[in-house]
Amino acid sequence: MGNNKLKIIILCSWGATSSQLAKKVEQAAEKRELDVEVYAGGTGEFKQKASEYDVALLEPQVRHLKKEVTKIGEQNDVPVELVDQRAFALMDGDKVLDQALNMKK
Repeated sequence: MGNNKLKIIILCSWGATSSQLAKKVEQAAEKRELDVEVYAGGTGEFKQKASEYDVALLEPQVRHLKKEVTKIGEQNDVPVELVDQRAFALMDGDKVLDQALNMKK
């Protein structure tokens, strides 16, 4: 398999809703037989571990932290985007997975 495993982190303030969404994204990836690891975390944790991930998705409710998180992402070559709001509301793992895959291209 090599190094093409995509590591996604979904960030919220404390990691509670993000772990729910992370599960859905993981299930979507399994269905497509994609080699993806999805993590859930808080923005504070991301500061320490940013370089371990390929892409970071920020939940809509912490959008005020986007500038700060994007800066950390840029320093570690990790693209940062807000989770698509509709996909988040619906907990749509497929849509969020697509978003993450597009970020890595």
